[in-house]
Amino acid sequence: MLKPELLREWADNSRPSSLEPSRLPAILTVTYLVMGFIYIFFSGKFASSLAKSIGQLEFIERYKGYAFIIVSAVCLYLLSTWLLKRIHQREQMIHDYRDKIVVAYQHSMAGLFASSIAHDINNVMMGVDFVAGGLNSQQVPLEDDLVILRKSIENLKQLANSLGQVSARHFSGSAEAFDLAALARESIGIAALHNKVRNCIVDYSGPESLIFTGRKILFSQMLLNLIINAGDATTHRGKILVKLFTDNSEVVIEVHDDGPGIPEDMRETIMQPLFTTKTDGHGLGLISLDVCAKVHKGSVRIKQSPMGGAAFEMRLPK
Repeated sequence: MLKPELLREWADNSRPSSLEPSRLPAILTVTYLVMGFIYIFFSGKFASSLAKSIGQLEFIERYKGYAFIIVSAVCLYLLSTWLLKRIHQREQMIHDYRDKIVVAYQHSMAGLFASSIAHDINNVMMGVDFVAGGLNSQQVPLEDDLVILRKSIENLKQLANSLGQVSARHFSGSAEAFDLAALARESIGIAALHNKVRNCIVDYSGPESLIFTGRKILFSQMLLNLIINAGDATTHRGKILVKLFTDNSEVVIEVHDDGPGIPEDMRETIMQPLFTTKTDGHGLGLISLDVCAKVHKGSVRIKQSPMGGAAFEMRLPK
């Protein structure tokens, strides 16, 4: 984040003049007119006192005019040079501080992304804890529970790896070809163990298989968060639909719910980091959605769902 002393320095150096922009030119213009009138009045009297004839008066007035033009040109040059120098200095200062803001923003986003990953780890751990509690009461572990545990552990390893790589300013892993449809179904299975989704009805609509090249862990984070958010929006007992389809040259992922929806005037604000309307929220859940879209050069839109609630839509180029 920006240091307080840096902000104070910027505020002091960038504090505007007490004169409004429209007043300064007016003052300069009036000053020029007054000085010009004074010069013409007194120089005219002086020329009249010196001239012995009309010819001498014309000569003095001519060269007096030349002198006035030369002095005015020199003053105009000095004033414009000073103003342009000030403008250049201010532009350079703005450029320098803009660079500092960009660096500070990158650092703050790295911290937010790290916090988002920690948030996602807690979500995955809640599912692991639930399954582990169920296995503890059984003589023989169920194969389905073991599959979910293995997937959760794999996700935890990748998330931990991502958290470690944030300090090096890199996102986790490299692009790989994977089955996005299978990942969506796996994410539904893991999210269904969360206490905010456990009593919801979560369905999938889409192809059996859809191969996509990208960063798999980012999609896993994004889908997990969207499903949990949908469960939260439906007070943990609603209906959630994860849709996957292709539209011309784009892959579209949508998560719908039958909750109260999101008002239009809040749809942009809700995507901002740290913004939350929940009393127990941190504003970290949608960071993974924004990061996933940006890394894959996609777009995100929040709209009204036919189910009555909100629909988060991500469009990605194939």
